[in-house]
Amino acid sequence: MANWLQVSNLKGIYTSPSILIPLQADGCLSKVTWQATSNTDSNIVVQTRISQNNRDWTEWELCTNRGSIPQINESTGLYNHYIMFRVLMNATNYSSQPTFTSISFDFEPIILFDNKGDMNCSPEIWITKRGNGDFSIINLSHNNDEFKLTALIDGETVYVDNERQDIETSLAVAYRYKDFNDNYLSFPIGKNILRVIGDADIQFRYQFKLLQ
Repeated sequence: MANWLQVSNLKGIYTSPSILIPLQADGCLSKVTWQATSNTDSNIVVQTRISQNNRDWTEWELCTNRGSIPQINESTGLYNHYIMFRVLMNATNYSSQPTFTSISFDFEPIILFDNKGDMNCSPEIWITKRGNGDFSIINLSHNNDEFKLTALIDGETVYVDNERQDIETSLAVAYRYKDFNDNYLSFPIGKNILRVIGDADIQFRYQFKLLQ
């Protein structure tokens, strides 16, 4: 049964169709942002839910404007996932009706490196660059430490042994030490959220260090 607010057009709900999340990643940083106006006599609530198959959905959860999407975090694998949002609007009188203008979702893929050892982990890494340019890995979990190589060449593969501080490149008669910021990768114990800047294929090889 409809209540008085609904009959009087002072309460409304909009539910979006399902939207395929355009990302294939082991985890990501997310943000939801919307444009709306309201006052003390009205309010707007935004909620989201996600699905792995476009059939079975999570419960609706409350969103915060310019905050992260509630059901998505750095360890949420996103492979052919879907998202829906709904907007709930209420007003106590016609002169205070809220307006909802737009909404946007941002997804930034990250690498989650979970160091399960007892000491810092300094992996070997192979970087095969796509297109000319710079490449960097920023550890968002630990002071935004940045590992950076500059002026790489399309198709070039750079190998870095972070433990031994050794750098090799597939280019003939070339050295990359001068193009490196001298900040070798060293992942502390626990989860390390890594932001990758630059288009490249990367591969890690590592072994966790355990105290006997």
